[in-house]
Amino acid sequence: MLDRATTLQFEQRHRIAIVTGVFGLLFFMLISMLFERQVIGYRHYATLAKQQHVSSQVVPAQRGKVFVEEQGEQELYPLATNVTLFALQVVPSQIKRPELVASKLMPYVTGAGIEESDLITKLSSKAKYLPPLKRKIEEKEAQEIADLDLAGVYLVPERYRYYPEGTMAAQVLGFVNRDGQGQYGLEGYLDKQLGGKAGLLEAERDTFGQQIAIGKRQEVNPEDGLNMVLSIDRAIQYQVEKMLQEAVEKHQAERGSVIVMDPKTGKIVAMAAYPNFDPNNYNTEPIELFTNMNTTQVYEPGSVFKVITMAAGIDAGLVAPSTTYTDTGKVEVNDRTINNSDKTAHGTQTMTQVLEKSLNTGVVFVVQKLGKNLFKKYLQQFGFYEPTGVEAAGEVAAHVKEIKNWSDVDLATMAFGQGIAVTPMQMLAAIGAVANDGKLLQPHLVDRILYPSGAVSIGPDVKGQAISAQTAQLLSAMMVGVVERGHGKQAGVPGYYIAGKTGTAQVASERGGYMTGVGSTIGTFVGFGPVENPRFVMLTRIDHPKDVVYAESSAAPLFGKIAKFLLDYWRIPPTR
Repeated sequence: MLDRATTLQFEQRHRIAIVTGVFGLLFFMLISMLFERQVIGYRHYATLAKQQHVSSQVVPAQRGKVFVEEQGEQELYPLATNVTLFALQVVPSQIKRPELVASKLMPYVTGAGIEESDLITKLSSKAKYLPPLKRKIEEKEAQEIADLDLAGVYLVPERYRYYPEGTMAAQVLGFVNRDGQGQYGLEGYLDKQLGGKAGLLEAERDTFGQQIAIGKRQEVNPEDGLNMVLSIDRAIQYQVEKMLQEAVEKHQAERGSVIVMDPKTGKIVAMAAYPNFDPNNYNTEPIELFTNMNTTQVYEPGSVFKVITMAAGIDAGLVAPSTTYTDTGKVEVNDRTINNSDKTAHGTQTMTQVLEKSLNTGVVFVVQKLGKNLFKKYLQQFGFYEPTGVEAAGEVAAHVKEIKNWSDVDLATMAFGQGIAVTPMQMLAAIGAVANDGKLLQPHLVDRILYPSGAVSIGPDVKGQAISAQTAQLLSAMMVGVVERGHGKQAGVPGYYIAGKTGTAQVASERGGYMTGVGSTIGTFVGFGPVENPRFVMLTRIDHPKDVVYAESSAAPLFGKIAKFLLDYWRIPPTR
């Protein structure tokens, strides 16, 4: 057995070993913690330390402005600009007499839907924060409130996007949301260019959070957004919107749209849709009004598409304006009978008469000569397989079946604008090629960008040769016949040769097939003029008119009315 002295010595060594082990473990833990904080977590803790003695402030960039012009004027008119407005903020804990403050603020918040009793309750609240009582207060009214000198009442400046012309070109522009992001239209499509790049201000601060005057300071200046001038003519846009609204209301239609473009440059001089909305108050408007039906929504265009089929047939050398066929009023394609819209047999007819009388059987005759592959080739050359590239958020391409899925019936119905869905912008651009010696141009809404170093013009951009210049000239003459002798008479302007084509599209039914009768059609007219030297190509569209069925009585008269205004506005002398 161990003696007592030996036992005590052993126990003492054991205790020393335990203490040494504990201290060793604590030392290891300390080293590990230091390693984690100084090596592994260096960036995290350095950031925390920096935040404690350095204040960082984002410096917002000024959003670029959007302007339009009027013919013959040097002045730029803002369509989208920036303003500073004020929010009415209250801190209840600083308000000693809520009833008195409420009585003085009521004249300014009545429009915000606040009752005086509710306001007193808010001002008496113990809440540390209350949402603003009112926003978008203009400077004059804000100064009146400030002059009341009420404790606990504050006016907080806020930046807003402002649209001085209200509803004008609303779907073209889109709007900027509360987070400063562009939504829809031009604001959405060019958000990065218009929004610019925010700056940053970093400065050292003391233990009380105040900036140190002689401390280190780093500043990155913001890069303001780019200012832009649109190709839209302010006077034309105003008149187009006015006439469109009148037409929609006259025909008790669901909606309507118009696009006017310069066929030689691709510049859009007017683009409108009705109903529209006020981008200054977008949060109170129906969301379905925000999208531009001219670029984001496809529809079966109906007989205006016969121009494309006829262009392909002539350009391919398969038919000429004088080529004839026998119209029996209907044509059998497999198990499908395709009729003329008037259910009439017209006998021997030329290709010119096919367009003038809008004969379905005539364009089926042409497309059957073309065949699937050649017809697809011309659809591609006219740009229907891709968006036009116009500066508009959410633009889509036509809905066209894959060629391997085309039946003989599909080929036949596409010839007169059924079974294929396009945007109005695509249809306009394609007819613009006819007016421009066969050259397909990219449409543009932006005329020039105002860089700090100077203005840079946009376009014209030729996308390709859709048809030959000779085909375009022949087709133009045929389209004049539609306005002179066919269904497009109401689109004409006395003293001028106007080319065009009507299209009355049936609307697909949820039960299959197509709806019939008044209120079930979409009327389109597309054309250009004067034919000798086209200054405009235009598409007018009226959806679901309640008093007429055919486009010749809805979209065509609107086209003629706007065309007359354009010719007068540009002071183009009569050519006949």
